[in-house]
Amino acid sequence: MRPSNERLFRRPIHGPSSKLLQFDEKKSPKVTFAENFREYCLNTTLHGLKYIGTVSLTTVERCFFFVSFILVSILSIYFITNVYQKWQSTPIIIGLSPKATHIRDIPFPAVTICNMNQATRTAAEAIKPGTLEKAILNSICSLDGEFNMTNYEGKWSTVRKMLLSATQPCHSMVEACRYAQTTYNCQHIFRPVLTDEGLCCTFNSVDSSFLLWNRTNGGNRTELPDNPFVPIEWTPETGFVGEANNSTFPRYIAGTGANMGLTVVLDANVKDYYCSSTSSYGFKLILHNPTETPKMAEYAHYIQVGTENRIVVTPRISDASYLIRKTSQATRQCVFASEANLSYFRTYSRNNCEMECEARLIQDNCGCVLYYMPKLQEDNKICSKVDAGCYEKIRSSIAQTASNTLSCSCLPGCFEISYSIDRSSADLCVGKFMVRENLLHVNDSYARDNIALVYIFFSETYFRSFSKGELIGFTEFLSNVGGLLGLFMGFSLISLAEVIYFMTLRPLFAKRKEKADRTNQETVVRDRHFNTVYNNMV
Repeated sequence: MRPSNERLFRRPIHGPSSKLLQFDEKKSPKVTFAENFREYCLNTTLHGLKYIGTVSLTTVERCFFFVSFILVSILSIYFITNVYQKWQSTPIIIGLSPKATHIRDIPFPAVTICNMNQATRTAAEAIKPGTLEKAILNSICSLDGEFNMTNYEGKWSTVRKMLLSATQPCHSMVEACRYAQTTYNCQHIFRPVLTDEGLCCTFNSVDSSFLLWNRTNGGNRTELPDNPFVPIEWTPETGFVGEANNSTFPRYIAGTGANMGLTVVLDANVKDYYCSSTSSYGFKLILHNPTETPKMAEYAHYIQVGTENRIVVTPRISDASYLIRKTSQATRQCVFASEANLSYFRTYSRNNCEMECEARLIQDNCGCVLYYMPKLQEDNKICSKVDAGCYEKIRSSIAQTASNTLSCSCLPGCFEISYSIDRSSADLCVGKFMVRENLLHVNDSYARDNIALVYIFFSETYFRSFSKGELIGFTEFLSNVGGLLGLFMGFSLISLAEVIYFMTLRPLFAKRKEKADRTNQETVVRDRHFNTVYNNMV
């Protein structure tokens, strides 16, 4: 009876076959760390490492290349650190955009005009002394009165009604107007708006539905009666939403030159002055972003009566590359529209942010807001002269840039537009010369004492914006690092793959191969032993 293979395999192996097995096990390959490192040095694409792994070189020669490799590694790390620090410290650059902006792609500036007279004499004298209306009038004109201000409720509806009735209406102040060689009814293109100078008139601002989140919550603007023009949305970031044409507003810039701009005839009606915001007669004028409410008291330009004024406009456009969106606001120093969190204004700008912040600080500290400020709540109380000490202190603290106690940390928008002007003026003489301007229908004496003629226009067709972009993006940073590593060490992504291979894959597969070889050797030896035993038995 022949013994089964299983029984033979279970028997211990002795004799010559066992020696053969021991001899084969000694010959089975084993990959040590030193052997693996030597193979890496001999085969890597990094410069100099093959000399370290070459056994035929002397120890001194191998040490020389080892020290050289360490030195160039330190140098490459030093220069890469410099590149990284530059990438982190100055990632944003501001420069002129290579693409010019055509004037048709931006809106004509919003033009806000205020009469220096904050209340007409006719309306002021009709108000009875000792009434709430008289107290509001005195507060607007900074006059003292006998009304008990402790009983002043400061309802917005009362204040608004008083302001609209006591100041010069737009159709009386803006006597005639023309835009792009077309004469318009001024009531159709100028709307009343409340500013820090009282009731003013503005041209080409965006509609309230695109300006405010809640128009019913104390809006400072009055809708135009029988407005024949269609409002469309515009923001500095998205531009015109829809097609801008002659029947829409805000209006695009029709062309260059005085004839293609805005021409207005202003009537101060000096005889009806009751209280002026300055020590003179005339108007205040400011050009601003159509999505903003201007600060007339601080930044407006004076327009004297009896003068003809030419205002040449230059837009200042700021835009940004969307590649910098991933950079933090603190680093890029601007805010995208999708990042804004204003409660009152729909469109973010630094001016809108500061005005909303100022209103919030005065509300929190004084319990009221000024009549022209955003009404963040429907029941906001309007400040009176009793609150003047409080809100003036808050406004002074905000204005002091060095003050850290009360500040509005409002970054500029990444997309913003403002307008700078170059103004010239001359005395207005209506009857003395045959003036071709047919908008003037008054005599020379009245014009000299009450009228101002203003031309607002552009002189150039193309402008270049200031654009924010990446100084060193990730691609540039990666290429700089790769260039330094390639220069000093010959490093590439394949070199990284080699490191991964020799650290993980090669030892793993070598171990598997070693195990497979050992199994094969054991199988061969057992087969030989089986054959020997079988032959002896036969």
